[in-house]
Formats: sequence, C-alpha cells, structure tokens
Amino acid sequence: MKKFIISSIVGALIILIWSALSWMILPVHTHYMYYTPKQDTIMKVLNSSSLEKGLYALPSADNRNLGMMKDGKYFKEMDDMNRQNIGKPFAMLIYGMNYGMSPSQYIYGFIVDLLAVMCAVILLVMSKDKLETFFMRWWAVMIIGLIVVLNSYMLEWNWMQFPWHFIKGEIIDTFMEWGLCGIWLAWYFRKA
Repeated sequence: MKKFIISSIVGALIILIWSALSWMILPVHTHYMYYTPKQDTIMKVLNSSSLEKGLYALPSADNRNLGMMKDGKYFKEMDDMNRQNIGKPFAMLIYGMNYGMSPSQYIYGFIVDLLAVMCAVILLVMSKDKLETFFMRWWAVMIIGLIVVLNSYMLEWNWMQFPWHFIKGEIIDTFMEWGLCGIWLAWYFRKA
C-alpha cells in the first residue's frame, strides 16, 4: 500500500509540475487561443445577453426545455438550422462568470491527476508479470496518454472542428505528462 501511495503522489506531482511549466513558462500554449481586437465589443454583447455559465454552440437549435430525450420538434429545428447554415461560419463559446483561477482549481487539478496516476499504477501492478523491462512499463503508461489523445483531442478535432493550434498543445501536454510520469513509474516498479 505504501508503494501505491508514494508512486501515485509522486506521479501526480510530476504531471502537475509539467502542466505548470507548460502553461506558465514554456511556449506550448502561446497560441492556444487567439486574440481579437474586438474582444471588448464582443464581451459587452455577451455580458448584456443574460447568458448562464456554460458552453454554447452558435448557431444551435433551442435545447433549453428538452428533457433527457430529444423530441421530433427538436430534430426538425436542428435539421432546418443545419440546412440553413451549411458553409456559413459558426462558433463555440465558453462563457464564465468570474475571470481568474481560484486555489480550489489547483487542488481539484491535483486530485484529478492523482486519480489518473492511481489508475496507471493499478494497471502496472495488475500486469507486473508481463512488463519485465523498463521500456515495457514505460510504454504501458504511455498508452494511457495515447488513449486520451485519440479518444478526446483527436475526436474534438474531427467532430467539433477544434482548431489545430488548440489541440496541438493538449497533445504535447498529454504525451509529456504521461511520458515523464511513465519514466517515474517504470523506474519505481522495477524488478526487485
């Protein structure tokens, strides 16, 4: 149990430290989001629009009063909206109420990293008889990063048209985080 806790905490710290370096010092996310000189005008319109905190797709069919199941009226509205807007510009908007980061976000981020590393440790322990070399243990951890990239960022790029300048930094971070954490875990779980 001690080995499980130590490996998970150190692994989570490695991921957290890489994230801090990537976002605050290294140029990985320099062009993550673009600047527009019209930001003040856009923010005035948004702030006067009585939006709730959330993610918005523009244009979109009205889904505010839908329950768990989409009804025929919604599907017709969505189909009409899609036909009217083919080839036209669109936007996705994340609207928040408080600019800035709170200390709780760092704590939550560490907890999420810790849970992710705990999953990696569990997988390593379960397959310890098969992962005989440093490279095999490292590669097993890297596969977690590969799954994250393929099943999240690349799908967002494909289906939601997230731009490459946004996705690129996320992919670099994921491979670096799991690569560095994998080095730690592959070394720590070496054969005694």
